[in-house]
Amino acid sequence: MGEIKGILFAITVGKGSRSEGPKYFIKPLDDYKNRWSEILVRKKTHMWENDPELHKYLDKEVLISGDIIETKSTITIDYSNVKALE
Repeated sequence: MGEIKGILFAITVGKGSRSEGPKYFIKPLDDYKNRWSEILVRKKTHMWENDPELHKYLDKEVLISGDIIETKSTITIDYSNVKALE
């Protein structure tokens, strides 16, 4: 279990299709910023649905806790907790 501090944002994927919906990312502000410009946050809903836990923190500085899956070319966090930072 790890933590990533950063700014949460979303982009809309699948535009014009039945699976159109948000994909969540965090722009890291901690040690990860030296290696990654954005980190995928795996949501806990269907592709086309907003994740209510993540959506309320959009464009805010947050601390996300969860399992961090990092390979040579990608990084994803499977979150378990999100909290806003001041």
